[in-house]
Amino acid sequence: MKRRYPPCHFCGGEVAERKVTVDYRWGEELMTVITAVPTGVCETCGEQYFKADVVKAMDKTAHSKRKPLTVLQVPVRPLKVA
Repeated sequence: MKRRYPPCHFCGGEVAERKVTVDYRWGEELMTVITAVPTGVCETCGEQYFKADVVKAMDKTAHSKRKPLTVLQVPVRPLKVA
C-alpha cells in the first residue's frame, strides 16, 4: 500500500514514497541495517519522512531474535578537526 505524504516541511517540495536502506541505531553501540524501508523522500531536498507504522516495524525488526541475512563489519573512527 502506497502511503501519502504532505509537502516537505522544510522546502515545500513534493514527497514521494521510495524504498530506502536505514542504519537503525539504539544506544551507543547497537546498530542494524534494515533494507526496503518505505519512506517519504522529498524530491527537492531529500528530507526523509517515516510513518509511525513503519517506525514500529523497524523497531520490531531491529530487536528480532531471528538470524540476520548477513553480518557486516563496520569501522569506527573518531573525527579529528584541526
